[in-house]
Amino acid sequence: MSRSMVKRIIPSTINIVFAGATALGSLVSITAIAQTQNTTSSFLYDPVGNRIQATDPLGQVTNVNYDALNRVKQQILPTPATGVARPTINLSYDGLDQLATVSDPRSLSTNYTITGLGNQSNLSSPDSGNGSRTYDDAGNVLTSTDARGKITIYSYDILNRVTGITFSTGTATTFEYDGGSSGAPNAIGRLTRMTDESGQTNYAYDQMGRITNKVQSTVSATGTVSRTVSYSYSTSGKLSSLTYPSGNRVSYSYDEAGRISKVTLNPSLGNGDTDTGTAIILLDQINYAPIGQVRDWLWGNNSETAPNKYARTFDLDGRITSYPLGNVAATVPGVLRTVNYDAANSISSFTHTGNASASLYDQNFKYDGLGRLTSFTDSTGSQTYAYDANGNRTQFTLGSGSYINTISATSNRLTASTGPYPAKSNQYDLAGNLITNGTTNLTYSDRGRLKSSAGTGVTASYLYNGLGQRVSKTGTLVPTGGNEYVYDEAGHLLGEYDASGAVVQETIFLGDMPVSVLKQNTIGTPAVVSNSVYYVYADHINAPRVITEASTGNVVWTWIASDPFGIAGPNETPSGTNVFSYNVRFPGQLFDRETNTHYNYFRDYDPQTGRYSQSDPIGLAGGINTFAYVNGNPLIYVDPYGLWAWGDPINQSVVDAAAGFGDGVSLGLTTLVRSAMGTNGVVDFSSGAYVSGLVAGTVVTAIGIKRGPELSIGNDIRIAPWGNRTGNPYGKFPHYHRRGTPDADGNTPPGQGIGRHRPWEKKSPDKNFCDRF
Repeated sequence: MSRSMVKRIIPSTINIVFAGATALGSLVSITAIAQTQNTTSSFLYDPVGNRIQATDPLGQVTNVNYDALNRVKQQILPTPATGVARPTINLSYDGLDQLATVSDPRSLSTNYTITGLGNQSNLSSPDSGNGSRTYDDAGNVLTSTDARGKITIYSYDILNRVTGITFSTGTATTFEYDGGSSGAPNAIGRLTRMTDESGQTNYAYDQMGRITNKVQSTVSATGTVSRTVSYSYSTSGKLSSLTYPSGNRVSYSYDEAGRISKVTLNPSLGNGDTDTGTAIILLDQINYAPIGQVRDWLWGNNSETAPNKYARTFDLDGRITSYPLGNVAATVPGVLRTVNYDAANSISSFTHTGNASASLYDQNFKYDGLGRLTSFTDSTGSQTYAYDANGNRTQFTLGSGSYINTISATSNRLTASTGPYPAKSNQYDLAGNLITNGTTNLTYSDRGRLKSSAGTGVTASYLYNGLGQRVSKTGTLVPTGGNEYVYDEAGHLLGEYDASGAVVQETIFLGDMPVSVLKQNTIGTPAVVSNSVYYVYADHINAPRVITEASTGNVVWTWIASDPFGIAGPNETPSGTNVFSYNVRFPGQLFDRETNTHYNYFRDYDPQTGRYSQSDPIGLAGGINTFAYVNGNPLIYVDPYGLWAWGDPINQSVVDAAAGFGDGVSLGLTTLVRSAMGTNGVVDFSSGAYVSGLVAGTVVTAIGIKRGPELSIGNDIRIAPWGNRTGNPYGKFPHYHRRGTPDADGNTPPGQGIGRHRPWEKKSPDKNFCDRF
């Protein structure tokens, strides 16, 4: 017996989701009615309620098998293509109910040894080799040994905060809290100093514990250079301004809903000083779609007419359907891109209008049964991609050329590629780091990070801070010999600076979307600083595609014609003169000319092969293939940290992937929470994103279930996905902590403190059940 109900109606869009359920409340189908696409997903369950089958709108079937203890033992993924065997992932457990083995679809096994206290003591991986760890009595990692035999030693204070990380060779990393021995205002419980191979970073905070200044002092060939990033806040607690190392100050205004409504620039006077008497409007009258996405704004001069109004459109599922790439009315014009989707939420094509040659940018895409991109065509030619059972690209065609990738039989490492030029003959170290591709040699520090690269007449060296961010590069292809990089606290690259300290470029963001680039010239005697403002047109995944001159609207840089994996670089001279250099690529990536790869935070991405050069440092928690880039679908997914693929923030995929991961790590708790709040209808349980998230979540769960750590997200959220061992009656269950939004005086509302174990703990101020969340 089953019943059907309206599960969700999105306000202002009349997008209806029908959910069918059994008499016991198990979800058996979802039908979404949106515009002209009606899609249905269906589900089957075993007698105890485990979901054993999911069928997506395209008819692709995913099966999950369980052992006698209701643990996932096998996941059978959809068939990639007709006649191709369905990939299978197998899991086994030890006698203590902890994950012991994960076997990927190529039957390559990753083995875990977990202690009785739930700590992973040994890892045997076909991709990253054999590693081990030791722990102290509190469960903190004391030593970590990688497959190369490199030992890392960790030290902690009495509050179990990391204070030092020592490597076999090289500069140690130290962390200082509370202002050190002398103390510092408002610094209790906070990181105040970090010392590492790149230099030193100091932090200062206000009375609310919010960061106000970060001073990054980087060691270079010409000495130590310090750069400061400053933050200020409104009385309501919102970020009101961010001052860049150059002195450029970006200010934010907010609407009644607390969303950014205006962005203003006070330009730099040079040497870190700000021209407070000059205010340049960058974005004004920012408006939002009903479910929160940025919909439109006015560029600096506030004209309501094109080309000065930026506007995006969305369909009834909240998917972006069109956005501008440049100014269609400028002398060097841009285009309007329309995004089309198939029934599985994958992008089927881009079409373009706006000028006589706009259609030359049109692109079409096809996918296999696992949502991996298999073909791309545009006006200049085509590309096709073939994969093995675990998602390694095995064949690539570019126009009339066909190229073969050889994958090791005992790992997922790419050993050779016949092209496109240059062909690759790869070798790896024991930890799965690429050390040569036949033309470029790479070395790694004992920390496991890329230390240097050397090709024919080209060399480069790299330094990283204690957070893993690359903050320095020196080399023969760097114009002044060396560049330094500064990031905000969310990991966005704020600025790039040359060896003399001059600004190469600074980028302004609206959320995760780059919206403006600032460049600086010093001319005359005495020197006068001249600032140039440019507008950035990002695509649906927040990758920059067009940059225009703010004063004229003319396109100065364009990356519209690139292929999905980013092999083709941008056109830096669309007008035929004046090279405009901008090295940002996909989110979290920066182009390195010396290796023709993209620095991607914790790893390096090779667009030619569509994969990473190093095995994932978080192992299978980042996906079943530790070298794969964004599950083979760069049109939907992004990987800003080089660790795991996240869905387009405007796309259903992020909901599915996050839900899958959450359901894996919480042992289904998040399913119950969504059910209680009536939001299970927003998750497509049959999607590849959900399955990928579930696999990663299951792996993480098995490692952490007995240790019970809490994961901090900023200062106001802590997550305990496996519960913890504090003895609190609520704490033993999976839960989270969230500090309530402060009132106008900065006080946390009663019952909404960070110590509350949500959603289990009830407080007297609660007005209803939802307040527990």
